[in-house]
Amino acid sequence: MAVASVPAVTQAAVTPPITDTVGGKSLSDMNAFLMLFTTQLQHQDPTNPMAAYEMAAQLAQFSTVEKLTQIHAQLQAQQNYLISINNAMGVQLLGKNVVAQDNRLLLKNGTVSRAGLELQSPATVKVIITDSAGRTVRTLSLGALQAGRQEFAWDGKDDEGKSLPDGEYTFTVEAKGASGESIAALPVVMGSVCGFLMDQGVNYVVLDDNSGIRVPVSLITTIETPASTAAEEQTTTAS
Repeated sequence: MAVASVPAVTQAAVTPPITDTVGGKSLSDMNAFLMLFTTQLQHQDPTNPMAAYEMAAQLAQFSTVEKLTQIHAQLQAQQNYLISINNAMGVQLLGKNVVAQDNRLLLKNGTVSRAGLELQSPATVKVIITDSAGRTVRTLSLGALQAGRQEFAWDGKDDEGKSLPDGEYTFTVEAKGASGESIAALPVVMGSVCGFLMDQGVNYVVLDDNSGIRVPVSLITTIETPASTAAEEQTTTAS
């Protein structure tokens, strides 16, 4: 299984060339200002002409506004470029298996989404599952586990063996070392990416199916090529 680290999305050094226009308005605005300025000079009171510092101040103010407008247009172009990069990355994630930092479980038709934990060192682990109201519905004793990523399974039932209603649940991990000390344990979810979307400026992947868990792309820690796809690629290369 090929494993790749998640590339960091950084702002590319893309600066569009500065032209004489900003949205087709900069040059015309400058001409309008100069016409207004010369008209003001022509009609000024001869006994009280405009002082040199007033003229310089007006020119400086207009120049500042014009430069700020150009900077705004350049930043907008860079933002659009970054959005296109994010969208391209999202398309590349489709069909890949991912692991992300998250503590949600989705129960649907008796099937529970995949989840697990990453242990800093060997520990005895307990997983506590809670419903949307924060009530503990199930406690899973996983026993002694080795360091690294570990996946656990939940059957969608409570501690009394009763099936729970469909919905989203959360889980927390308690890990204790040999001497009873707390061991760092990171909750994770995993699944196959079937969709990619942007909501309020945040990029999400959708796991397993269209109604699956939505995970922010920034929380993905591992991207894995499915075994079947990797095998097909190796066969194609060999042939």
